[in-house]
Amino acid sequence: MLANPAKREAFIVPCDNVDVDPTCRPGVFPEAPQLRDELVVLRNWSYDDLPCIEEASRDLVIPGGTSVPNPFSDEAGRAFVERQWSRQTSGSGLSLAIVEAATGTAAGMMGLFHRAQPGIVGVGYWTVTSRRRRGFTRRSLRLFSRWALGVPGIDRIEALIEPDNVGSIRVAEDAGFRREGLLRKYLSTESARVDALLYSLIREDIA
Repeated sequence: MLANPAKREAFIVPCDNVDVDPTCRPGVFPEAPQLRDELVVLRNWSYDDLPCIEEASRDLVIPGGTSVPNPFSDEAGRAFVERQWSRQTSGSGLSLAIVEAATGTAAGMMGLFHRAQPGIVGVGYWTVTSRRRRGFTRRSLRLFSRWALGVPGIDRIEALIEPDNVGSIRVAEDAGFRREGLLRKYLSTESARVDALLYSLIREDIA
């Protein structure tokens, strides 16, 4: 069977509804960073980012792998932003908006979520269709992952990617993540359980 063409270039790694990270670790991310280069900025979410969330809600794939509201409303969009803020305060992780540096327009999401194993976080990301193929996701993951591995107590970052998601695989590999294996029937989607490729990044990979 041919892979779903929409999913192949979806630029989404399941972010905030993956049923594998129940542990909260308050204080691991004491302050949300603002990371930047000449192309992208990573910063806290804002109510001004509702247009990005609305576009994400219309995507064929993003709402099924995240808590992006579908259908969208301003109220649901604001609730999404507040959930992202709460991840740091609750200790469940950290969620930042990917922002185009030149315009200040939000383009997607980068998130870190604690796994049950201490010292390990999972990374999730998505980018809206109108901002794909511009390097935003790749640049953001490089910035975010290298910052995260400098946080005391974070020793390993994992990414779980469906095997036919070529775009997200390319983003992870460009950021230095290494493929470790295939986890069969590991992710739960709206319709079925699906396989996931396990990628990881540790300090030695970027030394």
